[in-house]
Amino acid sequence: MSGAQSVREVLQIVPRLPPPAEGLGGYALALAGALRENHGVDSRFVAAADVSRSAAALRDLLAAAPGLPVLLQYAGYGYQSRGCPRWLVDGLDAWKRGSPDRRLVTFFHEVYAMGPPWRSSFWTSPVQRRLAARLTRLSDATATSLDLYAGLLRRRGPRREPVVLPVVSNVGEPAVAPPLSARPPRLVVFGGAGNRSKAYGRHLAQIAAVCRALGLREIADVGPPIALPAAAGGVPIVRLGLLSGGEVSAALLAARAGFLAYPAAFLGKSGVFAAYAAHGVATVCTTAAPPTSGLTAGVHYLPAERPVEAAGLQAVAGAARAWYAGHALRRHASLLSELLGCAS
Repeated sequence: MSGAQSVREVLQIVPRLPPPAEGLGGYALALAGALRENHGVDSRFVAAADVSRSAAALRDLLAAAPGLPVLLQYAGYGYQSRGCPRWLVDGLDAWKRGSPDRRLVTFFHEVYAMGPPWRSSFWTSPVQRRLAARLTRLSDATATSLDLYAGLLRRRGPRREPVVLPVVSNVGEPAVAPPLSARPPRLVVFGGAGNRSKAYGRHLAQIAAVCRALGLREIADVGPPIALPAAAGGVPIVRLGLLSGGEVSAALLAARAGFLAYPAAFLGKSGVFAAYAAHGVATVCTTAAPPTSGLTAGVHYLPAERPVEAAGLQAVAGAARAWYAGHALRRHASLLSELLGCAS
């Protein structure tokens, strides 16, 4: 966009802004950069703490920015500990009722939780569903990261068909990914404390088997501090710790495969899988799932429960990178700027 064109603005609502860089805040900042660079659209941010989680304060703040479309980055648990942010939905409702031309787009990173009766999500799920339904009807357009979530939204009466955009890599999108044969024989385990602890706990034997099958001689651990074993089946584990986005990107480009303890049916909303795919790292996942969100087991990722062979590793990494390219950050910015009514 040329400098002669006016710069427009959107207002993004997030639970919190970085640091840390991961999560909805990290995505919102990355999206803001792409909106500015590719569409000349600037972003203002409202974090939950900025309005003290108050419906009235949110309404008043939004009303003080007349004409700005609002992009809500929604995951209920980010705004309220039980995943039931009534204040958020009430505030948006009051703001929308103040003027019929106010535009709201909601990106549902989650819709609602479900669980067995011994978990709190079982009891809060009805409230979460009602709030999601209200948000869906309030929104002029919706987007989400999974086909599954789009189906849930369709049943809640959206004004238009939900847009499905699998999540992007918050640690960069390298223009070139070296072939795996040019990388060290290394497995990377990247992500938050919970999934990495699970990987080294119940899945340590799988990690060892993957390293044997793929001829990998080192495991690089990337993420916040957790208790780590010294090795997996004799393959040493090297703690890299918390790294900047650029440092994580460099570590991924220096690995052939990545291990992920995550349900395969939800890979489209996994920032770790997005990072592996964007960097041309072949993902080994602890589970498999029927084809969903454009992903197929054995094509875009390798299930650890099945025999893993080195011969097809490059094809898997390449297929995942090609899948990612179809919804990279630039694509998010293009579609969301259109939904917000400010596409160039």
